[in-house]
Amino acid sequence: MKDLDRLASLAGIEESYWDIFGNFHETKPGAKLSILSAMGFDTGSEQALAGSLGEFEERPWRRIVEPVHVIRRNGGGITVAVSLPEALWGEELNWKALLEDGNEMSGGFRPSGGEFRDMRGIDGGAVARLDLPLPGDIPEGYHRLSIEGAGEPAQCALIVAPAKAYAPPWLKEGKRLWGIACHLYSLRSENNWGIGDFTDLASLGRITAGFGAAAVGINPLHALFPPRPDHASPYSPSSRLFLNPLYIDVTREPEFQNSHEIRAIAGSEGFIERLAGARDAGHVDYPLISAIKLAILEPMHDFFAERHPPGEKDDPRRADFDAFIKEGGEALRRFTLFQALHEHFEGGAWRQWPEDCRRPDSDGSVSFAPANLHRLEFHAYLQWLADRQLAAAARKCSGEGEASLYMDLAVGADPNGADAWCEPDAIVHNAHFGAPPDAFNAQGQDWGMPPFHPHGLREKAYAPFIAMLRANMRHAGALRIDHVMGLMHLYWIPSGEKDGAYVRYPFDDLLGILALESVRNRCLVIGEDLGTVPEGFRERMAKEGALSYRVMRFERYADGLFKRPESYPSLSLSTAATHDLSTIKGHWLGRDLELRRNLGFYETEEETRADEDSLGRERDLLIAALRDQELVPESFPEEGTGEEEAAHCLVIAVERFLARGSSQLLQVNLDDLLLEADQLNLPGTISEYPNWRRKNSISLEALGDNLFVNEVVRAVKAER
Repeated sequence: MKDLDRLASLAGIEESYWDIFGNFHETKPGAKLSILSAMGFDTGSEQALAGSLGEFEERPWRRIVEPVHVIRRNGGGITVAVSLPEALWGEELNWKALLEDGNEMSGGFRPSGGEFRDMRGIDGGAVARLDLPLPGDIPEGYHRLSIEGAGEPAQCALIVAPAKAYAPPWLKEGKRLWGIACHLYSLRSENNWGIGDFTDLASLGRITAGFGAAAVGINPLHALFPPRPDHASPYSPSSRLFLNPLYIDVTREPEFQNSHEIRAIAGSEGFIERLAGARDAGHVDYPLISAIKLAILEPMHDFFAERHPPGEKDDPRRADFDAFIKEGGEALRRFTLFQALHEHFEGGAWRQWPEDCRRPDSDGSVSFAPANLHRLEFHAYLQWLADRQLAAAARKCSGEGEASLYMDLAVGADPNGADAWCEPDAIVHNAHFGAPPDAFNAQGQDWGMPPFHPHGLREKAYAPFIAMLRANMRHAGALRIDHVMGLMHLYWIPSGEKDGAYVRYPFDDLLGILALESVRNRCLVIGEDLGTVPEGFRERMAKEGALSYRVMRFERYADGLFKRPESYPSLSLSTAATHDLSTIKGHWLGRDLELRRNLGFYETEEETRADEDSLGRERDLLIAALRDQELVPESFPEEGTGEEEAAHCLVIAVERFLARGSSQLLQVNLDDLLLEADQLNLPGTISEYPNWRRKNSISLEALGDNLFVNEVVRAVKAER
């Protein structure tokens, strides 16, 4: 057990944790063994366990430098840890830093015993560790450091990061801005094809800027699964590096506008009927929308390939596409290969594909690519259109020109998706992550997604993490990071087991990279810090310059009373609710309780009554908080006032409550502006409820003139 505990600790498995209810949990030996095995350690016997421990302990001593060093620009010196065998002590060694911009810096050093800070015996000899000082003026960025004079040059990635994340001018000046948030697929408009698209996003940006809002927030736009269009959750994507092509407005593109044949398809009687059905449906019909959009996008790509062939000179459209392909590099090539293979194998999980196609570098995958180049280019074409349309929409989403488009980064990706296939060594395939018992679920949660491998990430110099941030920040003025505590630790659940444990991540390194990408992309960071939050975590994130995510429904004192708006931290985003909760109106009407009752969530009448009593107390506490701020009269709701009328008053009062608060960014949910009663997602359901499908009841064209919307906007602006 001693070797098990030692290896588990070194590998990052935490010994224990306190849940949100104040209960102490100690990690069980079985959970440690299973998680170590999922990480790739041999734990099959005591001898194997001892061998794994010895190898892992010695690994950093057998390298002159670790694969990556992340150093913060905080006014101090820059040093890199170096491990040198005894034969090199006293030798003249050289270091060279190849900077990101192509320039070089170099110097020499002769290690001596006085500089050693640690020592270890390896293979009968001694290895010493010392800190190699580097010039303090190495610029921020991604560099390569090499140590020469010890045989083969020892190399590592050297990442120099700023002291904290990007802070836009309005944040530094103490301004309190506000924005409107929605789920893009839910937008209705006269011209979209049954699902909100990037043109709708641009329209919403113009409308909200007209309201005086500084930001438009949206759900994750990550790539999903074209062969399985019913897999609709934006929080369980195939890839967090690429976009969902269903958001493309096909009618905007020259291939659609300039092809008589394509417009004839779109104008045919059968197509028009299907399109009308998609538009008129109360919910997003993903299979139908996918079918009608692909029926146009595929000939559009053929038209593009014919009119803009490779190598064509003086062709701006082809040049832009080629530039996008070059910028996407190996990540885009692997993604398009996965997309084509996924279609070829009819949407089956990649673990069920032939053995030689289960990795991007395996023989079957390598031979498939040249034989299917046209299909790979089709998927690259979709990503190009989506990227360019998103960029254009982002330019329309800013009121003050700073907060602009507020995007959302899901906490993970589906185990059967592109990310898990494209970066197999950075993902742990035999475990999922989730949450221990908390306010959302007293039994704990398994979110069904594989975690990043903390050691695999370091071996890759954090390249998958860097690519993910860049992909999601490139068009964003702000980025919300779902379950941001995952930068520090994640709750792992080994496959097929119930007992899990928290696993540590290289928190300091990840925060440094987050700060660097944030500054480079001029992108504000918002950390969704709900649930089981480690002690001191929020304080650390505040020092990093990240906004905390404060949901009114959860901002309570121990006795349940709502916190006053001035108690919210200034460095935070405040909002009334999330997509996993009922809307303001729905909560007031008890729609969430009604849904659970209708779906059989309650096993006994006592459970039903308990929830009904809880709803009554919730209403009383909410009214008390609003009365305290003089936002509703003492008599609210007055006798004879209908529930609909009361809900109208309540939405205005809640948004005013939040708007007068200390949070420097307020998020007003479009669902509340439109008085929607049904929530977008009901946790605990899959097919029982139309999750991620509900459309808005009011079109974008009617939004700007809607009397209630304008009343809420005036109230918010008055308080802000």
